[in-house]
Amino acid sequence: MNTNLKISNVTKIYPGCVANDNVSLEFNSGKIYALLGENGAGKSTLVKILSGVIIPDEGKIYLNENNLKLNSPLDAKKNDIGMVFQHFNLFETLSVFENLIIDSDEQRDSLREKIDTIMKKYNFSIDLDIPVLNLSAGQKQKVEIIRCLIRSPKVLIMDEPTSVLTEQETSELFLSLKKFSEEGILIIYITHKLKEVMQLCDEVAVMRRGKLVSVSEIKNENIESLANKMVGQNLKTIKKKKANTSSDQLIKITNLNFISEDPFETNLMDINFSVNRGECLGIAGISGNGQSELFQVLSGEIISEKNSIEFNNNYIGDLNPQERREYLMAFSPEDRLEQAAIPQMKIFENVALNNFKSSNFFNNGLINENKIKEHSKKIISDFNVNTDNIELKSQFLSGGNLQKLIIGRELITSPDLLICFNPTWGLDVGAINYIHETLIKINEQNKSIILISTDTDELLKLSDKISVIHKGKLSKIMNAEEVTSEKLGILMGGAN
Repeated sequence: MNTNLKISNVTKIYPGCVANDNVSLEFNSGKIYALLGENGAGKSTLVKILSGVIIPDEGKIYLNENNLKLNSPLDAKKNDIGMVFQHFNLFETLSVFENLIIDSDEQRDSLREKIDTIMKKYNFSIDLDIPVLNLSAGQKQKVEIIRCLIRSPKVLIMDEPTSVLTEQETSELFLSLKKFSEEGILIIYITHKLKEVMQLCDEVAVMRRGKLVSVSEIKNENIESLANKMVGQNLKTIKKKKANTSSDQLIKITNLNFISEDPFETNLMDINFSVNRGECLGIAGISGNGQSELFQVLSGEIISEKNSIEFNNNYIGDLNPQERREYLMAFSPEDRLEQAAIPQMKIFENVALNNFKSSNFFNNGLINENKIKEHSKKIISDFNVNTDNIELKSQFLSGGNLQKLIIGRELITSPDLLICFNPTWGLDVGAINYIHETLIKINEQNKSIILISTDTDELLKLSDKISVIHKGKLSKIMNAEEVTSEKLGILMGGAN
């Protein structure tokens, strides 16, 4: 099966933004193509056009010389274009087979036979009769891939497919994608992880500000050259210095437990660790193994036993987030739009949300708006937020700029400890570089970090010590220098 996909002069314009600017690209089966770009570069708009979610203002799409009219996702499916999105579109409480039959017109028996054939062919081991909520992230992704393969696609688009996978699951995915490609399925792969592009892909297209700026063969590129093309300039190489061997303990967690009545939450069992001044403790794990619950307990969103958390010689387990801030703790949650900021509020209003006594935002119960605005301007300047309008609603900031604002808001008061959860989730290479540089500077100032992340490369780059959380339990604390991504992957999968 030979497949040719041609994008010809595609343009999509939104008010104040040209998302795709006269983009032309051509893909052929037998190769795996990477599509790269910073957030806002236009790659998401382009693949949404290919999958029928967005209709372009101008331009044409050809599949094997047939001019496609993709007015809906159903049109894309009918034209043999499948897409696996970053966030799984599965019903957690339904069985695997029930999820697959919802999206199919076939009879139950014939569909089950087709699914069995697909799983045997690609060595997918999944129980079709168990609820999806009992599957690992890698298995859920395979369900999404099976959903596409049922329709015998000519084109398969993968959007950030490894964001919640272990090293081993990523390797398994790559083997499957290479096999799909060998069998004639045209694969377009979207990711921020440039190491994966170098490992998997044959050709790479780079977009910037809506335009196609480069198409090249992987053999002619390296990670640095791709990163520079994405941002349009040479990025600084960031490297963490060896931590100061301080024995001054800042925070100690002792026999911390959390038992939830919610069946969709993860219980925490007998958590013990400590962090010294100037250290970064990284906590790895597959999403859904207790990271969210651990962050909430450490930040005070979930109250624990008073003596379970000792910070700077004070027992604070029973304090709420605001009270913990007064002890110079700061927090950057995973979900910046739901937990860290209110999108409909202006930048300076969001800055006021983490009011420290030292910020002087309130005088005798009255809001000191001038002080808040002054504070906001300093954050925008010091943390390179790409706007000078503090009256702008936060929803109009890019993901990277909103994350810079949130971390800047937390750090402007010079806390002793920053607890952050997936601080670079979904960000482009330029924003990731800036956040990493900022976190390294914190440690160099003898401040401490607890970094909870599903990105093993990020953890190995920034951490002094690393632990793995699996089903609510922490592994032993390891020196980062002695840890590899393969070892983390094994521990993340539940091995001792």
